[in-house]
Amino acid sequence: MKKYYAVSLLIFALTACSSDKQPEIDYHTAGAKKAGESLIVPPDLTGLIQNDRFALPAGSGAVRASELENKEKDKSVRNATVLPSVENMHIEREGSLRWLAIDEKQPAEIWPLLKAFWQENGFIIESENPETGFMQTQWAENRAMIPNDFIRSFLKKVGLGGVYSSAYRDRFLVRMERTQNNGVSVNFTHQGMEEVLVGKDKSTSRWIPRENDPNLEAALLARFMMRLGADQDEIQQELEKTQNQKQSTQLAVLEQHHLSLSGSHSRNVHRLGLALDRVGLTVQNFAHDIYTVQPASENETVSNKKPGLLTRWFKNKETPKPLPTILVKIQNQSAEQDIITLHNADGSAYQQKDEKEILNRLWRELR
Repeated sequence: MKKYYAVSLLIFALTACSSDKQPEIDYHTAGAKKAGESLIVPPDLTGLIQNDRFALPAGSGAVRASELENKEKDKSVRNATVLPSVENMHIEREGSLRWLAIDEKQPAEIWPLLKAFWQENGFIIESENPETGFMQTQWAENRAMIPNDFIRSFLKKVGLGGVYSSAYRDRFLVRMERTQNNGVSVNFTHQGMEEVLVGKDKSTSRWIPRENDPNLEAALLARFMMRLGADQDEIQQELEKTQNQKQSTQLAVLEQHHLSLSGSHSRNVHRLGLALDRVGLTVQNFAHDIYTVQPASENETVSNKKPGLLTRWFKNKETPKPLPTILVKIQNQSAEQDIITLHNADGSAYQQKDEKEILNRLWRELR
């Protein structure tokens, strides 16, 4: 109980700088395993003896209570190291972007901990690529958004709490990158959908995108830090340093066909990658200071249910148009300035009608 109280205090501290309202979190995904069933054992620990609860101690046929007690203690010590704590963590922030920096750790050490964390919090991993450090969850329902009125409280007591459903779905993109000090950086990017009623009589509904929520990102980041064994007092000191840090109002300047970005080149490259996720441009590749991205599909659904027979029969069978490929180039101009430009897949200047909109959305994230 004390640990949950500490988590709540930390989440409040992380979100206080951007909102007075603390986000409530209770995610659920259909088909997700329970927390105890979803623990991922790191590769170097897979050799541990499993399911030895009823194994008799070696020696004579007589079994003493003290021997069984010592055996259980040894077993609990081994299990406690399945997901070990991580040290040397600190928060970095620029503008609305915030990420967790972990020193002297390799991506292979953090990756299984990330998977375990999301599964323990009610998510299913939809796609992952350990080589590029990218992970994406399925859409999950935040059941904390459902009003906890008298009727729902009664249904929960009789085991029918699942009849209520929230009109909000969230998923998270996870990006992990190597840092210059032989460590890794971890960032959570939120994407949300909302179900709205449409039509004259409001008899049908459809899902529409909703804005990115930095408070949810901060709340999940706080939970991950606590999951890694971070000390609350130490994290609070880090938060105070990032909150009191003066944020420049000229980190990014929007020009007619490009963005001018201040700061070191390596840091700007990292910030640009995070901003692309936030504005809905999925990174396919990064090489030679060029991000290859594709816009998210507008017809993406949050439902995991298969369409019915009639829906499949009458559904338009035309092949959907392929998503355009956009090259986002970040070019170093000086020691403290970079230029961001958009290009077509062949390298020519990107002059589509949404060029201004893409640059404007990136500017809002990077300014």
